[in-house]
Amino acid sequence: MTGASVTALTAQSAAAQEAADYSGEQLDAFTVAYLQVIDLREKYVPVLQAAESQDQQQAIIEEANAEMVEAIESTDGMTLDDYESIAQAAAEDQDLNARIMARIEDMAQPVE
Repeated sequence: MTGASVTALTAQSAAAQEAADYSGEQLDAFTVAYLQVIDLREKYVPVLQAAESQDQQQAIIEEANAEMVEAIESTDGMTLDDYESIAQAAAEDQDLNARIMARIEDMAQPVE
């Protein structure tokens, strides 16, 4: 094995271990923040597409990003660093991603 392979394997193992360490509460908070971010993206995509100049596009992107950060940080139990860490881990860990997707489905169900 080369040094790069060992490093990659160690990084993957660390990410997998870290993913296993997220509590249900952390994943619930992430899911709430994630759903808010998705709503904001849906709100801003048509506005961005309607922008008439690159300056307008840049201003819209900055406004959207600021609202997304605010939505994440205003979620109980979630910081921007935590959100980014969980999102990265979910991109690398199928089990974690599945746990988050299950929470998204649960939260998206209408309450009867």
